[in-house]
Amino acid sequence: MSSKTLNTVQDLSKLNSAKDAARQCLLAADKFLKESQFELAKQQLDKARELDPSNAYIFAFQDRITHFEEARKKEAAAKAAVPPPTPPKEHTIPKPAPAPKPTPPATSSKQAKPAPGAVTAENAPPAESDQARLAEERKRQEAIRILGELRQKEAAERVAAEMQKKREYEALAAAEEQRRRELEMRVETDRQRQRELEARLAAETERRREEDNRTLEERRRRELESRANAEEQRRRELESRVYEEERKRKELEDRIAHEERRVRETEVRAAEEQRRREYEIRTAAEEQKRRELEARIAAEEQRRKEMEARIAAEEQRFREEMARKEEERKRRELEAKAAMEEQIRRELEQRVAEEEKKRKELERKAATEEMRRKDIESRIVQEEERRKQFEDLAASEERLRRQLEEKMREEFRRQQEETRLAEELRRRDAEARVQQEQKKLKDMQRQVEELTRALEQEKRARDEVSRLGLQSPVKQLREALERAWENGAPDDPAAQPLHQQALDLAIPPEVEQSIIREVKLEMYSKAVKAVIAKKKLLRSSSSTLEWLRKVYQVSVAEYLENESKFLLDLVADQYKGTILLVSKTIGSKEDLTPKLKSSGFAVVQATTPENALEKIEKVNPNIIICDTDFPGGLSGIKFLHVLRVNSKFNYIPFVLIGEAGEIAQLKSSELKPNESAIKYPVDYEELMNVMNEKLTWFREYISSLK
Repeated sequence: MSSKTLNTVQDLSKLNSAKDAARQCLLAADKFLKESQFELAKQQLDKARELDPSNAYIFAFQDRITHFEEARKKEAAAKAAVPPPTPPKEHTIPKPAPAPKPTPPATSSKQAKPAPGAVTAENAPPAESDQARLAEERKRQEAIRILGELRQKEAAERVAAEMQKKREYEALAAAEEQRRRELEMRVETDRQRQRELEARLAAETERRREEDNRTLEERRRRELESRANAEEQRRRELESRVYEEERKRKELEDRIAHEERRVRETEVRAAEEQRRREYEIRTAAEEQKRRELEARIAAEEQRRKEMEARIAAEEQRFREEMARKEEERKRRELEAKAAMEEQIRRELEQRVAEEEKKRKELERKAATEEMRRKDIESRIVQEEERRKQFEDLAASEERLRRQLEEKMREEFRRQQEETRLAEELRRRDAEARVQQEQKKLKDMQRQVEELTRALEQEKRARDEVSRLGLQSPVKQLREALERAWENGAPDDPAAQPLHQQALDLAIPPEVEQSIIREVKLEMYSKAVKAVIAKKKLLRSSSSTLEWLRKVYQVSVAEYLENESKFLLDLVADQYKGTILLVSKTIGSKEDLTPKLKSSGFAVVQATTPENALEKIEKVNPNIIICDTDFPGGLSGIKFLHVLRVNSKFNYIPFVLIGEAGEIAQLKSSELKPNESAIKYPVDYEELMNVMNEKLTWFREYISSLK
């Protein structure tokens, strides 16, 4: 496995482990949040943000913690603002003061004293009725004073309650403003993160392109050097063979001249006969050499065709090995031929000795041998011509080598063009991803604006309710709306009486819309909680929530505002991995997509292997399922061979589906540990067993790399 593939696998495993650790931190934060331990929950959120900054649940939990903290602060402020109850004063009616005793007027000494027992007007006591009347008057005044004090106290308490409500509304408005600012800061942070991701993606793309170019140049340079060395070695071998043939020819000529001189000194006829026989032997040898040379030329032509086929074919290394073995065989044949020539030379020497004994017999044939000698000389001339032809053949071999180098240069230019086109495709893909991210950012900004407008509308509605004193009508309308929205959004005939009721209760339209929105979100939240409580969100949670949003007519902005309260309940949604399904039966009743999705897999579909090659880098699947037969283009088996030679994808589990004969042939051939094959029609249980086996192998393989 290459270092790039190893780094990719390690990054993938690190990313998965970081996501798992972040998920555990979120679960711990939810536990602390339920226990009202906000600081510990924030610490867990900071850890999750460090592990997985792209996790959307972190922002949802941050909003929940802020909301609960603000609620806790409001409760504490409300408790602090309410004064402690004072014991009521005991209002006692004061007792009336005793009336002053009337002083008797001074009487003269001359006046006679009244008779005992006589009652006069001057010394008579005050009447009891006047005293009772005075007491009742004092009691009444005291009661009026106490009643006035009670009314003043009640008015003061009412003013204090109004001020407290006003402060609560102001605190709520400030909290909403703070939340809006936090959302704006979050959007700005997402923009900054997007810019950083774009810069990082561009740098990573540039680095990978430079690394691929360096690797490609180094590989091509080594290939060219190896080919040049092989050609140089072949040329040297040919030159050595030509030189060896020339040396042998010269040796034979020298030997013939020596034999001529020796025979001429002894006897001309014997020498001529000896030369004749030697010439015949040499002619036969030269004829044999000529045939061997023609066979060698044919072999060289065959080798040239094989070299061109190796350049165009995919199995270059195998054919080079075969060519090397062929060269080894020919070398051994040449060594055998050299040994045979040495044996012939020895036999010739033995024959020379025998011919020396027969010298006298050759004298009679001198004249005939003279004619034959001339014939042999003409044959020598022909041999010289053949040598020139061999030199021409060597020159043609050199031209062929140059043509081969030219073809190699053209192949190098073609590969450079393919690399440039691949870089252009990667650049376009990167631009498309950047555009998609920008579009997502714009959608998020639009959703934040919609959420801000909704919050402002709710604030205005609450202010209007407080200003007009519509708490009781609002409560009546809210109860009616809750009954109407219990099973989803009411239709027009059912919504008309609710609107009429709001008009009858003198509720402004913006307040009515705010109440409807609050009731809708509350009923939707109850429905989601009920579904979660019944454990219906197992493998189709996204479709179930989407259906609930349609039933309760919840927009995307409202969903983003309120769905964070229930996202943690969906973490347990079963996800087993991503499957790249390459099949020509997609959309038909034999399509495996519904069954695979119901088993907890995410399925990416491709109708042809060419389409799968375009998607595989973007998807990065955990397993590939592919048919064997496709009309036109690549087959499933060729698609498997393409992935085998690619170090980025040759470790991904691969399952082939085909006819029984093809599957039997595939199973008899050599399949890698991450490859398997099953017959058609598909037994889904067998397919799941094979997939689980290959996924287990894949996990063990990744663990071994760690």
